[in-house]
Amino acid sequence: MGERLDDDRAQEWLLSRAQRHRLSPTQRQIVQRMLGMFPDVAFLSTIEIAEQTGVSQPTVTRLATALGFAGFPEFRTAMREAVLASVPDQRVPASEKQDAIDQEQANVGTLKRVVSGAPMTAAVTALSGSDPLGVVGLRASAALADYFGYFARRVLPSVRVCTDGASLDDDLLQLRHQGASAALFFSMPRYPSGTVAAIRLARRLGMTTVVIADTALLPFADDVDALLVAPVGTGLVFDSHAAGVVLAITLLDAVAAVHPQRTQQRLEAHESLVDRWTHDT
Repeated sequence: MGERLDDDRAQEWLLSRAQRHRLSPTQRQIVQRMLGMFPDVAFLSTIEIAEQTGVSQPTVTRLATALGFAGFPEFRTAMREAVLASVPDQRVPASEKQDAIDQEQANVGTLKRVVSGAPMTAAVTALSGSDPLGVVGLRASAALADYFGYFARRVLPSVRVCTDGASLDDDLLQLRHQGASAALFFSMPRYPSGTVAAIRLARRLGMTTVVIADTALLPFADDVDALLVAPVGTGLVFDSHAAGVVLAITLLDAVAAVHPQRTQQRLEAHESLVDRWTHDT
């Protein structure tokens, strides 16, 4: 494994700690920024962390207490132990591209916990019961929404993919008027303000909000009914959403399994048309 994966294990320690405690939105944002500062963050002072995360020194100190530590020194000691425990005895040289692939393998591996958790069960129940089903993704997340929607149309009665921020409010209102009880949102960094506003609007309209995002520490997590986390690969010039794709198609598989007879009938109807658009070589 490369250095990036070793840092990921220390990051997972901090993320796990944060998820076990009730943090304020500001505290969640600090943790989110700290996750990208490993391993250096484990050796910084409160002043240095405050400067690099854009908050005050007392705010950093309060975060340590909120995470269950007696104070910042104890928190920093625990972070250092997590970092040092992640350092292997020998390092295998690897290129940046190899590191990126290693990171993606680790990201996909985290989905085992996601798909067996309570939020996944809640998401499947909500999405399988919505007709029509709205699927939302703006900017970088639009591709994920289109991917999910492309296959969802094979097995669900009515699917509407919304990737235009300018018409998103109208789309959600129309979906609700047509009977939609839930909507699926893809929200990857950087989080578009239009996506956050749409999630809140869907909530106000009485729709269950299911969100696939890169972290559990979303600044708008309180507006989400079921949050499914698919970590983003950051080892290349552009973020990789490989884990998001795997999670999306796994979620769709679970939704389709709720009504197996309907799913089978729709898949057979689709297969009957395949000869019209495939080209034999």
